[in-house]
Amino acid sequence: MWLGQMGHSATMWMEQVARPLLILELTGSALQVGLVISVRMVPQLVFGLLAGVVADRYNKRRVLMLSQTVTMLMHLILAVLILTGVIQIWQIYVTAFISGASMAFNQPARQSLIPRLVPADTLLNALALNTAAMNIMRVLGASLAGLLLLFLDYGQIYLFNAILFTGVIWTTFRMRELENNSIKISGHTDSSRKNTSFIGDFVTGFRYVMSNRLLLYLVGLAVVLFVFAMPYQQVFIPLLALDVLHIDRSGAGWMLALTGVGALIGSLTIASRKSLQHRGILMMSFLVIFGLALVLLAQSKWIPVSGLALIVAGGMVTSYNALNTSLLLEKSPPEFHGRVMSLMSLDRGLVSVGGILAGVLAEVFGPQFGLTAMAGMCVGVTVVVFILAPTLRKV
Repeated sequence: MWLGQMGHSATMWMEQVARPLLILELTGSALQVGLVISVRMVPQLVFGLLAGVVADRYNKRRVLMLSQTVTMLMHLILAVLILTGVIQIWQIYVTAFISGASMAFNQPARQSLIPRLVPADTLLNALALNTAAMNIMRVLGASLAGLLLLFLDYGQIYLFNAILFTGVIWTTFRMRELENNSIKISGHTDSSRKNTSFIGDFVTGFRYVMSNRLLLYLVGLAVVLFVFAMPYQQVFIPLLALDVLHIDRSGAGWMLALTGVGALIGSLTIASRKSLQHRGILMMSFLVIFGLALVLLAQSKWIPVSGLALIVAGGMVTSYNALNTSLLLEKSPPEFHGRVMSLMSLDRGLVSVGGILAGVLAEVFGPQFGLTAMAGMCVGVTVVVFILAPTLRKV
């Protein structure tokens, strides 16, 4: 599972370098970059809770393999379109939407598997190591994309990603020991829940989350991150690299890799801790520091300062995500894990809203003002949540 996460993350970060640059080369529009990100994230909103029910009802390994196969085909189709010279902007939108839909089903199944593979007292460590896999590839994948773009075109990058995804599918196929895995929960097994209706599972999961104030706070705090902050990777980093720091398209890959350096440091730090106290306060502190680092990035015109800001931002957001995910899983029963984690897919879907907002701000006011405004909103809303949500502070 961990090796599959490495391969999946490598392709994801390489595409996060290639796709915005491809859009900018075809259209020259920051708004188009934001719109493509939005189209890729919309399926998270459309299919998010549905994917959680699927993860709780069906074999998670098969759900993963199907979603991974769809993603691989999207990479292959884009590679062929670009290499044959017939690529058009609408084709990028369509493949982005389909890739987003496959990701919507991938994430709940993958995340809800982790508690079934490790003892409960090491869940936070396992989640952090899973995040570390993503961030190792954020460094290596984004750096590799930056290096390959010196010599290769976008079509060859997508072809390389399709080849890597065959390895991802193979590692998931090798998870045979989970084929008949059945966890006993409150006198029932996973398979027994298939006797209930699909809609019934959906409604039950929704009612459970709505009745749990802590889960609502955790999901709501994640909304702040995904709407106001996460578009910095795909909208603002390419624009800052080209328009403010005046480094070439390969430089955008190196900048994204620096966020991975910080993220790797953050995830390994969390993974090495046996326990953490005051996780609610820590999460909100991480978000505030993350927002301030983005303000520094927005205002910097000096590459070393921008690099430092990216490292700090990467470390803070990764540490936040590990704590948030561990609490969501620890504070909910196993039979609801898929549906609870699907709420994070809904939150990620809201990146589409943030992507449009970021694209508009960058188009009208420039990337520096746009990123400063988005980061300021992230910090401001987090401070308000800290004041108004004592339940979260006490976690």
